[in-house]
Amino acid sequence: MWSILADLFVGIFDFFLDVLMFRRLRDKRGHRSRSVTEDSLAVAHFDFVTATLIALVCVGLMMLLAFGFDVPAGWSVGIGVTVGAIWGGWRYAQLIRER
Repeated sequence: MWSILADLFVGIFDFFLDVLMFRRLRDKRGHRSRSVTEDSLAVAHFDFVTATLIALVCVGLMMLLAFGFDVPAGWSVGIGVTVGAIWGGWRYAQLIRER
């Protein structure tokens, strides 16, 4: 029970830190300031929708490589994780550059 509450508290704290970091990065780059609500929605969309989509596509790629093309499991996982990391980094950079 305590671990569930601790995970919930850490998750909420992590989200607030993500929003503060996002706001600071946008301010440092000279973008117009937005309300905390808009920034929170942008971070939440990235965390829950974009990251989930990227993860599902990468898992599908891993399965396709492993079962469809008989690529060894280690290689398919490595390729899937690499594609996910590059795609996620690119989407996060787009989010920060957004005007």
